[in-house]
Amino acid sequence: MIERRKFLQIGATGAAASITMPFVGRTGWAKTPTHTLKLTFADTQAHPLYDVLKRFAGDVSKRTDGEIEIQVFSIGQLGSGTNIMTGLQTGIIDFCAHTSGFIDTVFPKFQVVDLPFLFPNSASAERVLDGPIGTKLLDMMPSKGIYGLGYGHWAWRVISTRDKKAATPDGIKGLKIRVQPGAIFAGTFKALGASPVAIDLTEVYLALSQHVIDAVETPMISVAATKQDEIVNTVNLTNQVYNAGVMMASKAKFDTLPASAQKAIREASVGLTKDWRTTIAAKSDEIAGKFKAKGMTLVDIDQAAYRKATESVYPQFKDIIGADIYDAVLKEVGHG
Repeated sequence: MIERRKFLQIGATGAAASITMPFVGRTGWAKTPTHTLKLTFADTQAHPLYDVLKRFAGDVSKRTDGEIEIQVFSIGQLGSGTNIMTGLQTGIIDFCAHTSGFIDTVFPKFQVVDLPFLFPNSASAERVLDGPIGTKLLDMMPSKGIYGLGYGHWAWRVISTRDKKAATPDGIKGLKIRVQPGAIFAGTFKALGASPVAIDLTEVYLALSQHVIDAVETPMISVAATKQDEIVNTVNLTNQVYNAGVMMASKAKFDTLPASAQKAIREASVGLTKDWRTTIAAKSDEIAGKFKAKGMTLVDIDQAAYRKATESVYPQFKDIIGADIYDAVLKEVGHG
């Protein structure tokens, strides 16, 4: 584990540069709020989701005539990626927009959306998430003190390295690569012959700079938001995971809100899903263009070879996910 003291010493470099004051969502001449709530998300304020969540907070304030004020915090301000999930369950954190790789640690069945090379495109992933299967996954959450309010998209996960091109799976072998804590991520990269290391996002920049890890598997947007592109210069366009996100609420807190406020938040969450997805799609293209313009190498990969190399991951997680959900998802996406 990287010492927190060392991380903070990097000052304005990397993720630390984005830890500032939270945004407070209050519109116009709204009355003094009756409820002030905390919302956090799994990246820095340089990430485009920050602006999406500010718009969500503003929408909630407008829908409740200022009764509900939502403060938006970035990762590290209210805890690590793992601590965010715990805080949500205990009621310390009121809302969270998190990534599937951390949700997996609390809800193992959710790993179905992180099976490697499962979705051929965003449309197929969103068809699953917006249908009965997605509803079933969200319906599991209240049992552990969380409400799932709606889905989003963190962008396709890719493998970024220093100079290491990995057009085929052989290029991954032996790399120490940062992964999210969900077991399926470790399983995927072990199948590829890599050495997966779970490190919190706030510590990835330092881990790269000190050669604790050789590579990261995150969306390109996150590489830019945390300034990892100051270190990595090669992006292998593996797109191994769609990387679903979920807007979640602490059940303990949400249940104390007036029914009208609960209704307004749920309605605002519908708009959030669309905004989240469209913003990330546009920004992903924008970041890819910026990376090319600054001379970074973007590598197209042999999807069929990668898919074959990770086939063994599927049966490992079938029983954990549950045969009903597992079979339904594979059938929906036409996965052989």
